[in-house]
Amino acid sequence: MRILLVYSSLYKVTGLPLGVASLNAILKNNGHEVSIFETTFYCIDESSVEIRDRENRLMAKKVSNEDEHLGTDHSSNIFDDLKLRLSEFKPDMMGISIFESTYLLSKKLFAVAKENIPSIITIAGGTFPMLAPEVVVDDKNVDIVCVGEGENSLLELCDAIDGNLDFSHIQGMWIKSNGSIIKNSIASIPDINKLPPPDYTGFDSRLFYKPMQGKYYKMVNIETSRGCPYNCSYCASPAFKSKYKKIDGCSYFRTLNIDKIMSQIYCQIDIHNPEFVYFSSETFLAMPESDFEVFIKEYKKVNLPFWFQTRFETITEEKIKKLQEVGLYWMTLGVEHGNEEFRKKVLNRHYKNQIVEAGMHVLNNCGVGTTLNNMAGFPFETRELVFDTINLNKKLLSINPLIETNLYIFAPFRGCALYDLCVSEGFLDKTDFINSTDLSDESLLKFSDEFKQDLKGLLKTFNLYVRLNEEYYPRIRIAEKDDEEGKQAHNELMQIVMQQSR
Repeated sequence: MRILLVYSSLYKVTGLPLGVASLNAILKNNGHEVSIFETTFYCIDESSVEIRDRENRLMAKKVSNEDEHLGTDHSSNIFDDLKLRLSEFKPDMMGISIFESTYLLSKKLFAVAKENIPSIITIAGGTFPMLAPEVVVDDKNVDIVCVGEGENSLLELCDAIDGNLDFSHIQGMWIKSNGSIIKNSIASIPDINKLPPPDYTGFDSRLFYKPMQGKYYKMVNIETSRGCPYNCSYCASPAFKSKYKKIDGCSYFRTLNIDKIMSQIYCQIDIHNPEFVYFSSETFLAMPESDFEVFIKEYKKVNLPFWFQTRFETITEEKIKKLQEVGLYWMTLGVEHGNEEFRKKVLNRHYKNQIVEAGMHVLNNCGVGTTLNNMAGFPFETRELVFDTINLNKKLLSINPLIETNLYIFAPFRGCALYDLCVSEGFLDKTDFINSTDLSDESLLKFSDEFKQDLKGLLKTFNLYVRLNEEYYPRIRIAEKDDEEGKQAHNELMQIVMQQSR
């Protein structure tokens, strides 16, 4: 069977997609023919450019070698290119991995497929179809919706279609049939230790390159776990945990055994010869202690720098020092909000600022840098609460100068507890989907016009407040404004920050 897998991503957001690569591997290993189509390097509209404004917000160092590794965008039209691929490859099925922020684009791609090959079987998968299958299945151009993790279900579906067998009963799939929708229950959760290594062949080679401290490096993406043991209210992971627990009582959070992790590392290194390893699991240091010790012993042989994301609660000086010895280069940590009580009640993150500060002292003692992620624009938030986040990041910078601090506007995605809260409390009208990303500069919530403008200004000036002394605050307040005076103040203050950082 010939399957066209489409990876719909935001413009120039690089990094290898583990989910699609895993499907690529399992289908190919079982005799199916797969072609990959991606959207990453198509600048589709004006908003595509706007989301790449991180350097102007001091959220990332200016990258010196982007042209060398990312080159130029596709000059052709994305829909014309898809038509050409459909004509040349002649797939029996087209599947798209969909995020809520790429749903509109995905709908257009499905329409192109049906217009050009009316008999093609179209299937929607990914986080958004898993969380909102009733929305996605309404699209006339979608035949099947994958409502869970797809490795086992998609293979069973393709085998059945290839063998001219009935596939209406396959678990994990909502299937349109004779004008009705067969809503099969979610399939048992895949055993990630039995899956083949992700297959990144067929993907645009530019996806391997991710920015790290001012340069693009070739990286392979390694999974050490799926899911997350925590229950943050702005994240979809708790919804997945609940969904799978109801079906088979299994834990959605699963860890790969250390032998599997190391074999994947060596496999990807042999094929792709990377400069870096990126461990993309949501909480790297949540791995069992015994596996951690084996990882330290085995990774020492790899001799490649790596980075990962984790939580402050998982940091100890002993672990960080051991990781440094075998190649730790950088980390990503979520602060998310600076007010302890607000963070606990609204974000469902239960730790004290004292834990955050202690973790930062550990990283400073070890000389390890980290990127700190923060959000603003939550329901019930005020300007004063945003300044709690600014002040905590300011304190963390004083503890460890080797940090980068980011601020994003909260996006109320379907399936997250905060989406339901926003709807029930009148901050958001219930809609099928939101056309927004965490890189957008405006809140979708029903705040006052004044607070909406505050958020937009604070997003632009967050790092000015974090990095400059309070004597500059009146000038930064002017820089929040989106007028000529504000732009002039912003440019002046940016120059001051740049001079101080030299």
